[in-house]
Amino acid sequence: MKVHKAIPSLITSGNLVCGTFAIFLAFSNNLEFAVYFVLLASVFDFFDGFAARKLNAVSEFGKQLDSLADLISFGFAPSAMIYVFIENNEILPKNFSYLSILLVLFAAYRLAKFNTDKSQTTEFKGLATPGMALFIMGIVYPKSLGFISTEQIFLNKFFIIASLIILPVLMVSNIRFFSFKITNFCFKNIVWQLVLLIFGIILLIIFGINGLAYLIILYLALSILKNLTTKKTI
Repeated sequence: MKVHKAIPSLITSGNLVCGTFAIFLAFSNNLEFAVYFVLLASVFDFFDGFAARKLNAVSEFGKQLDSLADLISFGFAPSAMIYVFIENNEILPKNFSYLSILLVLFAAYRLAKFNTDKSQTTEFKGLATPGMALFIMGIVYPKSLGFISTEQIFLNKFFIIASLIILPVLMVSNIRFFSFKITNFCFKNIVWQLVLLIFGIILLIIFGINGLAYLIILYLALSILKNLTTKKTI
């Protein structure tokens, strides 16, 4: 194997290592740094695919390794984080925190579905696992770095239960979510991504890292709106 062909897999391994550290940190009650490591894992996740395309090193091995890394970083890690968050804050009755296992189970199903569905090239069918992870990170991050704190919303048991039910459903749904895999930079082709980026920055300024949860809600709303408007023009 040529050396450059191994670079994408090495980057993917960085994703896997970060996700593993995030799990260790979560179970050590260090949710803040667990969030940082999952964020770092998402950076590796972006660049492994980018590197594979640029180096012409796309392979079936790389795709499978990427999915396994994603299951750890964006499936198991957020599941562990929300479990610890619920337990620490005594949000739900005893043993109800085990509902968090739904996230990793449905993340595995989502990734298997993605791997066998060749239509998901420029769009995702169902919420991608990194999106679910970002939502969970927004909930569990222990510090409010923005101008407004929404801690009481995230500590509400009905909000948590709804999240643990709705997120798995979204991951395996047929709702089409637009992606940032942009091949044509014509304005009309990237308008949805630009709207999400602009308002996402505003949300992060207002709410800090907790704004990631609101960012994913906005992403869902914009994706549904895009689907509705696209149907109307056909």
